[in-house]
Amino acid sequence: MTEPHIPKQTETGLDIPLRRISDDGSLARWISPVLVLVALTILLMFRGPDASGQIPLTVRCLLAAVLAITAWTCPPRFTIAVSLVAILTWSWIEIGTGGWHDALPGHFVRLVVSMAMITWVTRAREQLAMAQKLARIDNLTGLPNRQALIEAIERELSRAKRFGRPFSIAMLDCDGFKQLNDQRGHLAGDDALVLVGESLRQNVRPFDCAGRWGGDEFLIVLSEVDYDDAQMIAERLRASVRHFVERGLPSLTFSLGVLIVRQPEMGWQECVRQADLAMYEAKRAGPDQTRFVIARADNQTSQSDSTSDRQQDIGP
Repeated sequence: MTEPHIPKQTETGLDIPLRRISDDGSLARWISPVLVLVALTILLMFRGPDASGQIPLTVRCLLAAVLAITAWTCPPRFTIAVSLVAILTWSWIEIGTGGWHDALPGHFVRLVVSMAMITWVTRAREQLAMAQKLARIDNLTGLPNRQALIEAIERELSRAKRFGRPFSIAMLDCDGFKQLNDQRGHLAGDDALVLVGESLRQNVRPFDCAGRWGGDEFLIVLSEVDYDDAQMIAERLRASVRHFVERGLPSLTFSLGVLIVRQPEMGWQECVRQADLAMYEAKRAGPDQTRFVIARADNQTSQSDSTSDRQQDIGP
């Protein structure tokens, strides 16, 4: 079985193709480092050693907390550099008020322990980020899973409400997939799903989201796509998937239901339900066809044309 492809980091902050949803610009990336530097500066400059020549315990605890926050929120290289500077400055403040020969071993141990703590926090942060990524990836195809697709639809609904921009949802189903499983086994069915997933990954636009909804159903969220563009993109996508898999699976065809959302007064469940109904309309008319519907404000749909490989002219 083909190993799933793990998507790279995208503009969403999730390592899956849910693009165009992040506001994490250059200014936002510098907020945490700047706050950390300000906090460390305040601690080291305005709360120096007490009468005994040692930094007070309260300030030590605050310094350790700031370093832990740095490891959790800032890039690893920045964390290591800032932590080294802070710990060495701390040691220099204490050594400067007394003899350094006797205190040097203790300061070295403090440095080692502090760097070990920072390394542990950084690794825990990376493992959590990896777990969050894998929780939104389908294990078989490497595409976004149902949860990631739901989040993508909700973001498009929010954008549509704010800016009045339409979007479309395409539900793709593999015709004859059950027969493929029955005749050639479930491993062959898994290989077919991997091929479909790879085709979708190669053919969707970089700012759309294509994922596996469940079973042999795939869902594509087309950002800011109205009726005319949906016709072109959906038909090209279905033809591309068919062409991609036909060498190994010539009998496998695809039905596609496309919902165009112009009035976003509905939840993601209603969007998926209507796209699913459109897909089943295409299957009943097909196989190998596409059905387009337009969502209304009252959560009803106005039906449009269906197309097949033999009928390319589409009219609203």
